[in-house]
Amino acid sequence: MFLLLLATAACAASNDPDTKRLERVQVSATALPTTAASANQHITILGREQLDAMLGASVAEVLSRQAGLSVDRSPRSGGYGALYLRGADPSHVVILVDHVRQNDPLSSRGSAVDLNSLSCDDVERIEIVRGNASVVNADAMAGLVHIFTRRQQNRFAAYAGGERLRGAQAAFSSDQFWLSSGYREEGDQNQGFYETRSANAGWGQTFADTRLFDQVRVEASGRFADSDARGFPDDSGGERFAVLRELESRDGQNHQFAMRAEAETPWANWALQLATETRRSDETSPGVAPGVRDDFGLPAIQTHTNYRRDEMQLTYGRTLSEAWSVTAGALAQRERGQLDSLIDLGFMLLPAEFERNRHTASVFGEARWQAAAWTIQGGVRHEQLDDGDAITHPMLAVQQQLERGLRWGATIASSAKQPSFYALAHPLVGDPGLKVERAVHREVFIGNEVDTDPSRQSDAWSWRLTWFSARYRDLIDIDSGPPPRLVNRARIESDGLEWRVGKRWTDRWHSQFEGAWMQVEDPIGGVALRQRPELQWTISTQWQVSDRAELSATLHHVGKRFDSAIPTGDRWLSAGERLDLSWRHRLGPADVRLTLDNALGERFEEAIGNDIDGRRLWLSVQWGRP
Repeated sequence: MFLLLLATAACAASNDPDTKRLERVQVSATALPTTAASANQHITILGREQLDAMLGASVAEVLSRQAGLSVDRSPRSGGYGALYLRGADPSHVVILVDHVRQNDPLSSRGSAVDLNSLSCDDVERIEIVRGNASVVNADAMAGLVHIFTRRQQNRFAAYAGGERLRGAQAAFSSDQFWLSSGYREEGDQNQGFYETRSANAGWGQTFADTRLFDQVRVEASGRFADSDARGFPDDSGGERFAVLRELESRDGQNHQFAMRAEAETPWANWALQLATETRRSDETSPGVAPGVRDDFGLPAIQTHTNYRRDEMQLTYGRTLSEAWSVTAGALAQRERGQLDSLIDLGFMLLPAEFERNRHTASVFGEARWQAAAWTIQGGVRHEQLDDGDAITHPMLAVQQQLERGLRWGATIASSAKQPSFYALAHPLVGDPGLKVERAVHREVFIGNEVDTDPSRQSDAWSWRLTWFSARYRDLIDIDSGPPPRLVNRARIESDGLEWRVGKRWTDRWHSQFEGAWMQVEDPIGGVALRQRPELQWTISTQWQVSDRAELSATLHHVGKRFDSAIPTGDRWLSAGERLDLSWRHRLGPADVRLTLDNALGERFEEAIGNDIDGRRLWLSVQWGRP
C-alpha cells in the first residue's frame, strides 16, 4: 500500500527529467547516513575504477585480494568459493546483491554463498563491512558484502587469457532504464571449470514536488544469474591427491526482483522495498574415497534444491535537531525451501529429503547523537521467530574527534543467527531443536581517514588502525555419533588488528597498504580451524603515466593456513606472495588493459591439492560512450 501511495503521488506530480536521484551518503553497515571513513566498522569500498582494473576476475578473486578476507577455492578449480572473515565461518557473513540477500539456508555449508558463482563484470561497486552489522542486516555476525550492479553506463567489454579465461560484458542505460549482462568462463572441463552468466534490468524515475513528498525515487529491478561448475569435491585432495578422478558438478540458477521507493519530506525520509528471490541448484558428487583422515570416505550423492524468499522492509529516518538523528524500520520475511537427495551407499540408495518454511518478523532502530567532538550511536534489532522465540541484536558505538584530524571510536555489539534449514530439517543429520548461534563483537579504532579511496585523499598520509575481539558460541558442528548429528557445541575466539594506510604522492600517483593480523582459537576442542591465516597484507600502487596510460601493481601476502583433506589428513598450507601487474592504455573510445597475474611465478596452494601455479597473462578491452 505504501509503495502504491508513493507511485500515485509521484505520477500526479510534474515529471522533471533533470531531477537528480536522492543524494544520501549511505553504507550498508548502518541505516543512518554515514560515510565509509566515518563509520565505526572497518569498511572497504571497491568502486568502478578499482573493479575495472580487475576486469575478468570473479567476486571471489576480488575479495580474496583484500586484507583480512580469505576465500578457499577459486573459479579455475571449479570449487565452492566460501568467504572467511574475522575468524568466523562462511555462514556468518551476509552477501547482498542490490539490497537482496543471497545466503541459501538449504546449503550443507550452513547458508554460505558460493562467491565463484558471481562475476564482477556487471558490478558497479562492492562494499565490505568487517564486524557486526546485524542491526540493519540480520545474521551479519562477522560482517557483510554488498554488491551493486552497474546502472549508469554504456559500454561493451571483452577479455581472454591463460587458464582458458574468457568473457564479455555489455551495459546500456538511459535516463530511466538500464540493462546489463555478463558471461565468464575459466578452467578445464577435465580438471576444474566454472562458467557464469548474468543479466540485469531496471527502471527508475525521480519525481519532485509531489503532493505528499518533496522528492520521490521509485525503482524496479530484476536479475537472472546461472552457473555451471565442475571440480573435485571438498575434502577430496583436489587435482593432486584425489583418488576418485570423476569431477563433481554443480549447476545453479537465481532469479530476483525488487521494487524500491525512497521519499523525502521536510521532516523525514522513507524507504520501502519489496523483494523476492528464487534459487535452484543441482549437485552431483562422486564422493570421496577412504583415506588417512576417514576410513569410510564420503558417499556419492545427488542433490536438488529449490528455495524462495519474499520480504518487505519499511524504513523511516528523521533528523530531529542538529544533534539528534534517528531511524526505525520493520521487516517481514517468508522463506520456503525443499531439498531432495539420493545417497549411494554402495549396497543401497538412501533417499534424504525435506521441506521447510519459516516466517520472521523484525523491527529495528538506530539513534545518533552528535555534539562538539563526540558522537554516540546505538541500535537494536528484535526478531520474532516462528517457534515463539525471539532474538535481540543490540549495538552501542562512540566516537571522538581529536586534534590534528585524528578520530577514535569504540563499538560493542551482540548478534545471533537462526540455524539453516539444512541443519534443522535434514533427516539424517539435522536437529529441529538446534538453538541460534551467537556472537559478541568488540572493536576500537583510531585514525585520520576522511576517505577510504587514496586517490581522493589529500597529499598527507591517511591511516586507520582497528583492534577487534569476537566471541562466537553455540556454533553448529557435526557430532560423529553414532549416529552423526549436528549440535550446538562449537566456539570460536578471534582477536586481531586491521590497518589501512594511504598516501597520495602526486596528482598522478597514489599507494595503499592494508593488512590484518589475527589469532583464532577453538577454546573447547583446541583444534586448528581451516582457512584462518594469521597474517595478510596487500600493497597496491597506481601511477597515471600520461593522460592515456596507467600502471597498477598489487602485492598480496597470505600467511600459512590450516587445511584438511581425507587422503592427506591435516596439513598447514605454506605462506606466499602474489604480484599482479596491469597496464592500461586509452585508444580513442577504447580502454585496453594488459594484466599479468602472479608475475613472480610463485606456486600458491589455495586448498589441499588445488594449486595456482605460474603466471597468467590476459587482455581486456572496453568500449564506452557517455
